[in-house]
Amino acid sequence: MSKKGKKTGTIKWDTEDVIQAVVIADSFNFRFLPITMEKPRALLPLINRPLIDYTVEFLAVSGVQEIFVYCCAHADQIKAYLESSRWNKSTSPVKLRIIVSENCPSVGNALRDIDSQSLIRSHFVLVSGDLVANMELKEVIDQHKERCKVDKLAVMTSVYKKASPDHRTRSKEDNILIVTNAQDKRLLYCAKPSVKKRLAIPVSIFEENSDIDLHYDVLDCHVTVCSPQVPQLFSDNFDYQTRYHFIRGILVSEEIMGNHIYTHFISDQYAARVSNLHTYDAINKDVIHRWVYPLVPDNAPGEKYSYGRHNIYLNTNVTLERGVVLQEDVVIGPGTCVGTDSQVTHSSIGRDCRVGKNVRIEGSYIWDNVVIEDNCEVSRCILCDGTCVKANVKLQPGCILSYGVVVGPDFTVAAGTRLTTKHPTTSISDSGWGDDEETDTSKRKESIELVDTVPEEVGLEGRGFIWRPLQDQDEDSDDIRVEKWPFSEGSYAISESSRGASSPSHSPEPLLLDGEEGDADTMIFYNEILDSIRSGIAELVPNENTKLMINASKHAYNIPIQELPGLIIKAVLEGPVNTTLEQPGELLTYVKNAVSHLESLLQHYMKSTEAQANALQVAADCATQQQNIMAIFPKIVLLLYNAEIVEEAAIMQWHSELVVEPDPSPKKLEVLTAISPVIEWLKNAEEESSSSD
Repeated sequence: MSKKGKKTGTIKWDTEDVIQAVVIADSFNFRFLPITMEKPRALLPLINRPLIDYTVEFLAVSGVQEIFVYCCAHADQIKAYLESSRWNKSTSPVKLRIIVSENCPSVGNALRDIDSQSLIRSHFVLVSGDLVANMELKEVIDQHKERCKVDKLAVMTSVYKKASPDHRTRSKEDNILIVTNAQDKRLLYCAKPSVKKRLAIPVSIFEENSDIDLHYDVLDCHVTVCSPQVPQLFSDNFDYQTRYHFIRGILVSEEIMGNHIYTHFISDQYAARVSNLHTYDAINKDVIHRWVYPLVPDNAPGEKYSYGRHNIYLNTNVTLERGVVLQEDVVIGPGTCVGTDSQVTHSSIGRDCRVGKNVRIEGSYIWDNVVIEDNCEVSRCILCDGTCVKANVKLQPGCILSYGVVVGPDFTVAAGTRLTTKHPTTSISDSGWGDDEETDTSKRKESIELVDTVPEEVGLEGRGFIWRPLQDQDEDSDDIRVEKWPFSEGSYAISESSRGASSPSHSPEPLLLDGEEGDADTMIFYNEILDSIRSGIAELVPNENTKLMINASKHAYNIPIQELPGLIIKAVLEGPVNTTLEQPGELLTYVKNAVSHLESLLQHYMKSTEAQANALQVAADCATQQQNIMAIFPKIVLLLYNAEIVEEAAIMQWHSELVVEPDPSPKKLEVLTAISPVIEWLKNAEEESSSSD
């Protein structure tokens, strides 16, 4: 027996035998702010385990032997965690290799970097560091390898799970429509439906395929088995910035390049990403309900949980005082004490927490070292590490308390409030490529250590303040409304869309372009560049990177270059994410910051007089839709003129076309009235220049 063991240990794996995986441990978005200003999404706890631990365990159990973990934002934290984890020990079944690149702006750039280092030697698995799954991955890998022997141009197999549109783990922002060949499951078409859900499927798909399947009842699991040439394809096409861009690009160029993508469907297995707060809540519930078995609390390594009726998970080192009621779907971690007559339901409580007497906790996620004093109510909230809720505090649904926040006593936090102790990394805000990226690390550290407390927002003995995204630090910009997080019983329709809608009674309608309602690709494209523009402004991302993202989306959705100037100007005027700048002065300050940072990008897309006139017309259309834009419209035009983004000839051309427009609407007449002083000033300046000559 010992000889067999020794012989097994000396097996030398062929290159084809080694199963590799690439884990992208960065979200490249800002959906978990302000939490991710201090900790990356991959390390956020889900039922008292970091997300990336679920991902690595899934890969290890599936037979993956070598894992490349690509880290960007907060790379030092991810590296430190993995190096001290069980996955880095001699007994680990996988070999971890950590790659750090703090300036990487996208998945595409990460794969190009991996390609430049020649790390991929065989077929590999591509996943994100926030994946939770128990599916049979080995089956997908074997099918992909066998398929590649028959079809030499097969480059990818993408996994989809059968899920109805109202499935709780299915996020609305990830809704997808795919068309596949019914026989070989080859992907023929892929698109993300817009709000209007109107898509145009090429007729050629029906002409060239006798039997097709159209799927809207699927969830994209973001689990992909790739052929070795995939990183090279990313290197050859800098327009590919995301996995979705890659899939769309391959399908569009299929006739030229000949590459094929195949699909694999699962139904009774589990795979989902924690892509936003909605899916965080849903996947927590799925783990508690044992849909992800064996990735359940009572199987967690190194910690002993008992599993009882009604999905009650208790660590062996838990103290429950007299009269405590644990109703259902409850997880309580080690070292935690729950006080007399307290009630907990549909919630997870982490390690070393202290819950006082007569406390009500419902539908909430309490992380580690949290203190909740007597007579508090916590309903559908997230409380991060080290937070303290003092006596007689009521946290209404949707509140998020980031690290170290203290609230109370005798205080009520309004629904949807996000509290933090950390200021954004720039004077505008924190959001963007990887939740917290800044090329100058010394400046980032200095900025992030600024701590302030607003007693009116956290109570007399509190610590922290309300997080206001993308708010310029201006004395007059206090009236900021942060997007609510509307958890409700049985409802999972939580939107973290890039538009960031606020309360219906306060938020203006999204800005629309003429004819936009029916153009699905344009709407999806606009949402993507809106994210890119807002991220670029917030994180002071180099304009070259932002241009790269915009160009990639442009090619993915076949958007004419002539439409870009107007869409970019519209994105700037739409304002910051999750915030309504109703006061014209606030919006003007934001636009000034935006134009200052995006100056070279705007000049790049508005080189011609025609493009500049088009951008001005879009700005005028936006002004007719929102009064706060109308109030500062002349200043916006002058701002663009002084920054040499629009020329005098473009302004005059646009104005002359507007003047001769038959039967102008009252709003158009208001635009003409508002802009007339600027036109007069330009004419007088030209006359003075001519006379001086």
